[in-house]
Amino acid sequence: MKVAILMCLLGVALCAPQRPLDSDEDKSVEPYNFGFVVEDDENTVYSNRQETQNVEGVVQGEYSWVAANGIRYITSYTADAENGFNAVTREEQTGIEVKLPEPYDSDERA
Repeated sequence: MKVAILMCLLGVALCAPQRPLDSDEDKSVEPYNFGFVVEDDENTVYSNRQETQNVEGVVQGEYSWVAANGIRYITSYTADAENGFNAVTREEQTGIEVKLPEPYDSDERA
């Protein structure tokens, strides 16, 4: 019985449509550009991201956030087929005093 089930599964796998590995679909690159910015002064949440990809498939971008210690961490990166993914993170003093959530007693919320 196990052999029959194995043969059926093998048959299904071999019947699946196959596409060539070097198809033109794999080589087409759609350039794009996107980004966002979050600046929430009430909750002291600050972050952003910007990324682009060109027609050669090279991706470049940067994102940042302000941590609880008030330091902005900025990561810049590139990615391509030849060099892979490379990123560098740097720190920037901001002077922002981050408001941390206050603990609450669950009995108080009822």
